[in-house]
Amino acid sequence: MNDINGILKLASVYENRCVQELIKIAKIRKLPNGQYRVVSMKGKNLGTYKSRAAAAKRLKQIEMFKHMDKNKADDTAIDLTEIDEFAYSAIVRKLREKASKEQVRDFLKIFKQQFDKAVKGKLHKPEKVALQNAMVKFNKLHKIKIDSKMVKTAAIAELGNSDQVGKYLSDIVRFTLQRVSPDKRQDALENLKHKFSVLNEAEIASKHLPESSALGQAITFVKTVLFNHDGKYIREVLNSLVRSL
Repeated sequence: MNDINGILKLASVYENRCVQELIKIAKIRKLPNGQYRVVSMKGKNLGTYKSRAAAAKRLKQIEMFKHMDKNKADDTAIDLTEIDEFAYSAIVRKLREKASKEQVRDFLKIFKQQFDKAVKGKLHKPEKVALQNAMVKFNKLHKIKIDSKMVKTAAIAELGNSDQVGKYLSDIVRFTLQRVSPDKRQDALENLKHKFSVLNEAEIASKHLPESSALGQAITFVKTVLFNHDGKYIREVLNSLVRSL
């Protein structure tokens, strides 16, 4: 009996150490408003979500990048650090140089499964979604070395640097607020800042709009910005817009 108790005690200590090690990387914290936040070991906010499931998904992504970074020191991992872009063709070319035929077949099979799933789900740019998911699953099957910064950058490549995009959108917001009377403009700006700060990024990220809606949204956005301005000025802006596209 003493031996059993000793084993159970050691198992409990080991489990606690494992949990503590995970917390050092990141953890999920429930907020007073019922949302869930992924927090790094230094207390940095890594994402706030409505459900624990969404937060857990984000935590898995963080773990994926952590393991990819660790694999850089693993000589047995497939070295993909030389790819010049995070793209299907670049990855397949490098796999054919560095990996076995069986490993290449595994990747192609995984990618097709993820691509078919993305197409069936009518996701926007299914090939990009499929590639991200395929790399996660392939990394679990055959460890790889890859530049995690390149993987992260690929997710925002279409918009560009997040800080630059934010500043660009702020200019549009300020331009739109020009129609608000000067005495009320600052209050309106503060109100907007609060509303933007509490927007749920997980909810926005989960939205998938059909490509056909892009044209209508672009037209509606431009018209909304230009409403109530001088007709001559509007025409000049529209002519400049057409020339710049």
